[in-house]
Amino acid sequence: MDITPIYDLRDRLRTAMIAGTNLLAEDFRLKRAVEAMAPLEKAAPVFAKVGELSRKLIAPDDGGKDGKEGILLDAITLTDALCCTQGVVAVSGELESVFADGDEEVGNISNPYPRMRLSNVPYSTLHPLQEALTTSGSGHYAYVTECHREHPELFRDYRVRVAMVQALGAAYAELADDVRAWLMEDGEDVVPLLMRGFDPKGKKEMVRRLHIIDKWMGAAANDFYIKQLETAEGELRQNLIYALRHEPKNVDLLLDLAKKERGNAKKIVYRALACNNDAEVEKYFVALFRKKPKDVMEYLRWSKAPWAAPLAAQGIMDQLALKPEPTGDKKKDERDMKVWESETALAMQVLCCKSGPEVCAAMRAAADCAGKYGTALQGDVLHVLQTSLILQASEEWIALANSIYEGDGERNGLMQYFPAAFLAHVIDECGGKKENAGTDWVTWVEEQFEKTPCVPVHFLEEALSDLMFYEDKGYAFEWFVYDDIGGYNHYYTRPVSLEIKGRFLERLISCNSRKTDELLGRLFDPSDKEVCSRMEEYFYKKALTGTSREYFEPLSRCGCTRCDGLLVHYVRGKQKLSMWEIEYYVRYMPGSTEAKVAEASKIPELVKSGKVNIRDWNEEGYMNWVQKEL
Repeated sequence: MDITPIYDLRDRLRTAMIAGTNLLAEDFRLKRAVEAMAPLEKAAPVFAKVGELSRKLIAPDDGGKDGKEGILLDAITLTDALCCTQGVVAVSGELESVFADGDEEVGNISNPYPRMRLSNVPYSTLHPLQEALTTSGSGHYAYVTECHREHPELFRDYRVRVAMVQALGAAYAELADDVRAWLMEDGEDVVPLLMRGFDPKGKKEMVRRLHIIDKWMGAAANDFYIKQLETAEGELRQNLIYALRHEPKNVDLLLDLAKKERGNAKKIVYRALACNNDAEVEKYFVALFRKKPKDVMEYLRWSKAPWAAPLAAQGIMDQLALKPEPTGDKKKDERDMKVWESETALAMQVLCCKSGPEVCAAMRAAADCAGKYGTALQGDVLHVLQTSLILQASEEWIALANSIYEGDGERNGLMQYFPAAFLAHVIDECGGKKENAGTDWVTWVEEQFEKTPCVPVHFLEEALSDLMFYEDKGYAFEWFVYDDIGGYNHYYTRPVSLEIKGRFLERLISCNSRKTDELLGRLFDPSDKEVCSRMEEYFYKKALTGTSREYFEPLSRCGCTRCDGLLVHYVRGKQKLSMWEIEYYVRYMPGSTEAKVAEASKIPELVKSGKVNIRDWNEEGYMNWVQKEL
């Protein structure tokens, strides 16, 4: 239906308001617009009413008791309302990037990620979210976090992106930090908005902006960092200095800043400088190491420069040599040992992902010096091994992890490093390509549990604690390293093509441990029918041995449609319970609706026989709930 005549009539009525009612009868354009309304009047009563009022306006009389003025006001009010109802909230055509072709430039930096969009989302949906992001008020934080959890796609809309940038300065720090974390994960397209209006004199808001720019732009924003550094102060200045680490051309600038900066800013200059593989930088740190070895170890933490590895290894060997000798004073010896362990464990982090014979020798020496399972140093040696395997998985680190665990011709193996050896075997044999997947690692695991002494179950659990399963991507080891300057975690993923089935699955089941069960519950592949069948059998038996709901989620992942005996076992295992406890248990219990109803219907008979004691028991109310709510 063509509704153009209603818009034409509205235009003529507005003109009549300006010209005056005395000329209405002579307005031939208005008469033509009224005549054009005839087809629409047959379509709906509201159009007919508009036509009736319009004809009264062009009639030769004076309009009766309402007068032409009153009729004109009624006509144009109804016409405006009618036009409003015919409006649309969408336009035809393809959605296009706000930054066309990625050539939006801010601060001479092109945005290479033209992904922001104006989505076809009603204003009524986006406005509450924009308001919660940009204003203070009770419940705003909860609303934003819930919205991000339930509808993350809304946060990619350009209008919300603008509000998110503003939220980086929110008075509620938790909201500002959450928004920063979201943009750190998925915010490369917001860089131009972050650079626009950047204030080098700013405080925490600008620091958060810089963290996101640094993450996504790196060296590409080097000119921007240098420009802002001219007038920046405090924490923002420190973070701008740290961002200079990306560009090797900044070495001279950093060396100059090392002479001028003081306090924490000076330390950050050193950390940024240490990231450069430059002969002048190497010479500088070798000289500094002779004077302040502990400080240099801190500066080398994030350095991947080849020259940093032997220097870091030397620092570890020197620290190990400082291990205190017993003096006979028990309290003093314990205190001295704790201080040494703490300092050594902290220094160990510098070896992460570095390589070379000096690093391997330092790692072996630290493992030998760390003592048995559970000491601070042992935990950090294991941490360095696992971190390095997941981040780079080089042959050197794989061989190192195995030799520390198994030993070699000169030293005995150390069982407490089984988690690292397990990781090394899996990565080496299942290195991310399905066609190269092997099962020798399963044989190796079986051998470790069969030898004397065998590996404790909790070592295997620790080995699997960083393994994740995604239905669309499969298995991967995940790790994170905290950046204390940037104030965020660097997340790393190492895909592996292993399968938890067959012999390895049975090995895990035989552990008969709650922790192993928890790992199995989230790691088995629910698309594998054979595995699901075995898991359902195992978890169902487990569910019938306790009174908690810990096995309900894995049973649901198995696709379990039964629940026979679960509720009966639960209520009989409790001395006294309430009706709401039963209802809560039933809601989360696996099984089809029919199976739940059948199982829940067994409770009244148990109550009558005195086998179950339920507070405030109401059989009629309970059965009504079973029949209607389930």
